[in-house]
Amino acid sequence: MTISFGETFERVRECFKEQSIVSELVPKLQSVTIIRDVNGKIRLFLDLSEGQKPEEVNTTNLERLLSEKLGPYYGKDIWLPAGENDAYKSLIDIIKTDREFASWDDELVLPRWYILERHIAKQAWTDKNVAEPPWKQELVSEKRKPAIVSFFSFKGGVGRTSTLVATALTLARNGHRVAIVDLDLEAPGLGTIFSPDNFNNPGVIDYLLEKKIQEKDWKLRTHLININDRTLRGDNGESLQLLTAGTVDRDYLEKLARLDFQNLVGGELLSTMGDMLKELQSAAKPLDFILMDARAGFHDIGGLAIANLSHAAVIFGTQSGQSWAGLTHVIRHLASPGVDERLPLILVHSMAPALGIPGRELELTEFREQAYTIFQENYYSENETVPNANDTEEPFTPFVVPYQETLRGDIALFPRNETPEESDRLSELVRIMTNHPYPDIAEKLCGFFAREFKTD
Repeated sequence: MTISFGETFERVRECFKEQSIVSELVPKLQSVTIIRDVNGKIRLFLDLSEGQKPEEVNTTNLERLLSEKLGPYYGKDIWLPAGENDAYKSLIDIIKTDREFASWDDELVLPRWYILERHIAKQAWTDKNVAEPPWKQELVSEKRKPAIVSFFSFKGGVGRTSTLVATALTLARNGHRVAIVDLDLEAPGLGTIFSPDNFNNPGVIDYLLEKKIQEKDWKLRTHLININDRTLRGDNGESLQLLTAGTVDRDYLEKLARLDFQNLVGGELLSTMGDMLKELQSAAKPLDFILMDARAGFHDIGGLAIANLSHAAVIFGTQSGQSWAGLTHVIRHLASPGVDERLPLILVHSMAPALGIPGRELELTEFREQAYTIFQENYYSENETVPNANDTEEPFTPFVVPYQETLRGDIALFPRNETPEESDRLSELVRIMTNHPYPDIAEKLCGFFAREFKTD
């Protein structure tokens, strides 16, 4: 029977409750250290009681039980110390230094129990090239595959997620089939926008970590959430498919700590994310768009999403020095030397002053001028003629998404009760999220990929 990441420790404990282990092995042990590696697989280090010799300790039954109970999560390795001449002595010293007592350890009972979680630190964007997405853009233009679009912001709190949701709703109400994916693994939120229960659902983090272990036993199809409320999709619209970040439970941080290392080992993270998108389009087909919410900042997953997996990107900025410093790197990155065709971009001036707010026109002008300068210096090559600053078809012409108090904080696109007031609240929220400027962004995306967009 298939188990999951969060069940592995308990399965190891079960092995040590088996009578053969209790009678033959446990009396010889001073401690048991469970080592969970960067892939989530389990290995054991057994510290022997005084006077016990490794060659006199038989672990055959334990290995059999671990294999039975852990399945693919068993790393097939049990370490026993061999004294000062042990070739692994330095590693064992590290284990003893870094391990921590398990939550169930009892200092009065032997063996003592320890846990050692093995992580590798995070890495920022370093790749100089923009790679091919999981399927070619020609297939997207021919309507044989969906367009993959990343929504990215250098700074958080700029309305990236709400704009993605509004764009998805607008596209769905316009007759397009849309899947949305929460890649903001360190601050997941897409699931809770659509239901108070959707946070408790396996998702991206589970695919990236557990799929490579469980393989065909982990099926993305069973974890997609179908969003088909008529208030959201309209009378003639299409349903949305949602792949959440995952369940934020006690194991979430341990899963998260194991992801970025994969990008350091043979590009595993990129290939796994590509496989995830292929499985998503197969499970939810036919699809027109896959919209991915890539977390803010120079994070590996965000970098891979925007530069290696997407057919287009929507990037968000505010009129601030910090925002432009980050976006300049992103724009330069997406126009790296050797790129045959630049990634289609939509620039969003987010959190802009609303109509009637003093200083609005000045800020809009400053943002447009700064955008033109940044693109002029970083996006177009030396041999190109830079388009006129008033060319509205170029990516340096921003879409303006003003600050809206209604979209501040938690957005609930589901009825919280059965009252008429709640129904009115939800209808008004949907109205706001499917009106200007969001249809403009949706129409631009459709234009990129030869999709029709019906305007009223």
